[in-house]
Amino acid sequence: MGSFLDLPVPERLRPLVGVGAVLVLWGVLARLMDRGLPIGIVIRGAVFGSLVALLAIGVVLVYRANRIVNFAQAELGSVAAVLAIQFKLVWGWNYFVAVAVALVLAGAMGGLIDRLVIRRFHRAPRLILTVATIGLAQILNALSIIIPLMIGGLAAGTFATPFAFRFDVHPQVFGGDHVMVMAVVPLVMLGLVWFLRFTDYGVAIRAAAENGDRANLVGIPVKRLSTLVWTLAGFLSATAVILRVPLVGFASFQSVSGAGNALLLRTLAAAVLGRMESLPRTVVAAIGIGIFQEAAAWQYSDTDFVDALLVGVILIGLLLQKDFFSRAAETGISTWKAVREIRPVPAELRDLPEVRWAGFGLTTLLTVGVITLPLWASPSQEQAAALVAIYAIVALSLFVLTGWAGHISLGQFAFVGFGGAACGVLYGRHGWDLMLAVPAGVVFAAGAAVLVGLPALRIRGLFLAVTTLAFAVTAETFLLEDRYVPWLIETRLDQPVLWGRFPLSEGWQQYFLCLIGLLAAVVAVRNLRAGRMGRAIIAVRDNEANAEAAGIDTTRVKLAAFAISGGLAGFAGGLYVINQQGLFSDAFGAAVSIRMFSMVVIGGLGSLPGAILGAVYVRGAEFFLPPEYELLASGFGILLLLMFLPEGLGGLVYRGRDAYLRRVARKHGLVVPSLLADERVEDPRDQPTVDVMIAEGDVVLVEPGPTEPQRRPEEVRT
Repeated sequence: MGSFLDLPVPERLRPLVGVGAVLVLWGVLARLMDRGLPIGIVIRGAVFGSLVALLAIGVVLVYRANRIVNFAQAELGSVAAVLAIQFKLVWGWNYFVAVAVALVLAGAMGGLIDRLVIRRFHRAPRLILTVATIGLAQILNALSIIIPLMIGGLAAGTFATPFAFRFDVHPQVFGGDHVMVMAVVPLVMLGLVWFLRFTDYGVAIRAAAENGDRANLVGIPVKRLSTLVWTLAGFLSATAVILRVPLVGFASFQSVSGAGNALLLRTLAAAVLGRMESLPRTVVAAIGIGIFQEAAAWQYSDTDFVDALLVGVILIGLLLQKDFFSRAAETGISTWKAVREIRPVPAELRDLPEVRWAGFGLTTLLTVGVITLPLWASPSQEQAAALVAIYAIVALSLFVLTGWAGHISLGQFAFVGFGGAACGVLYGRHGWDLMLAVPAGVVFAAGAAVLVGLPALRIRGLFLAVTTLAFAVTAETFLLEDRYVPWLIETRLDQPVLWGRFPLSEGWQQYFLCLIGLLAAVVAVRNLRAGRMGRAIIAVRDNEANAEAAGIDTTRVKLAAFAISGGLAGFAGGLYVINQQGLFSDAFGAAVSIRMFSMVVIGGLGSLPGAILGAVYVRGAEFFLPPEYELLASGFGILLLLMFLPEGLGGLVYRGRDAYLRRVARKHGLVVPSLLADERVEDPRDQPTVDVMIAEGDVVLVEPGPTEPQRRPEEVRT
């Protein structure tokens, strides 16, 4: 199925058909809405929708060039907008000079990002490169906050276009800022159309977007075109941000404030409705979303429910075009196949005294450290340690959903909110025992996760990430907001007394409760991985077709992965509301969910201890760093680890373990193939060599010994 744009209408008549459909829809809405739909509201919506269209065009161009969803599109321009503001208000530059310089810098930054980051992931799965853009978004968002503090301090005054005239179109007053948008955006779009249609580079970009491999074969410089596309994306983003700042302020682009994620949701919705390939569709969808939002604000003086409706718009758009998006996902290799699970200690070494005593010693040190923490920690540090344990449980839930099942979830902390909300209401308002309220929260969150996971039956990889982000934004603004669902939110809880004997009023008591909860979650996840369901989840991730051929019910396994992940998050939510003595709606924003996802990527998707290390890293950054530097640490953590250590912090720990095991193996004269396969030595002569003897098609391998020098290729005996 498709939209009216797919009807068999001649190409030249399609714009007229579209305009006619819009006019008919406008007339219907004007009659149905109590306050009508005045022309001024429509114009205002078109103004804001056109700015969203610029961002969405950048998303589509990057997707066509790299087959990824660029979650950093809005942030590409935010840094340039900050510089333009500083140039004008702090350094006193002319408005047009400041804007021109900022636009050039934005384009240069986009090209630089392609050269330094995107090319490093040229052969990586597209899902991993999409995650890299999440790290980029956090870095650029942090820089947009830090730069004013480093260059001249905070700017005094307002950043506005140098036009003072105004005019009224009932019921809206339009000024120079609106007129600038009306003039500049169409010119930018026309210029982009001319560039893509009538220049050699534009035609090459379109050809490479159709088939990159074929473009390479005919000599088109695909990598150079990717740099050009990212340059255009930076320019478009900066144009949108600079034009939007005088209208709604700079905070609307900052993810740390939450407003930036709502804007990203509208941008992705327009791109999805445009099938991530059609620029005209994308522009029409973005303007329609803008008009819809302003109409809702005019009718109800509230746009929060627009986010909830956009979730439905995105899902319908993806499901109606599922065949196209499924093919796109396949061409992008959209799973975590490149992320390797950490192997256990080889059986050959497991019973050696050095290995057993080393494991016992590390376990003892860790156990003593976590048990004695309340003896030397301050109350604030005990509170931070309890939150680390809760974050670690959330990390385990993402470890199951992303590391095992291969699904990106950018709304995981919303499941924590649902579990905590159910637990808090049942315990605080209805008097349930805590030992019943927490499991009820687990079930409630698991059910919510299954509902969110239903699209995973039809939508995979990159596009499921879009739906989970939409869910996170909706949960923040509507589903977990006490103004709309007061029956689900309990803002004040008394600290419970477990079984009438164990109070939880002190920080150390909360810490041990969360620590016990973490240990229970670790045991549950380890047992799940060793069982049939854990193996089935990973089999479906690696090769769904083969899993179905082996008799695995892939539908049930996918939904089970979401249910298990949501249940773990709901368990963390129950501990969270007890720790915080209530549920506060502003604690479950999309920005927090994105940080949670960053946590498991930094910790490592291939190891369970790595997920816990990621929680320590992220919570430590929150505890010790200001919000902007926390984003910087998280973003750089994602990028650097994906570039140089895909296994994450957990992989770094296991590399140290394997280096020790190699020394033990050499000491005992043992050959452990799994360790030798991963060994990286500086001198190739340190590796054992193999003589190759070929006789009548048979290959015989002869190992000469560890001290024999490696032979050059011409010395190999045949």
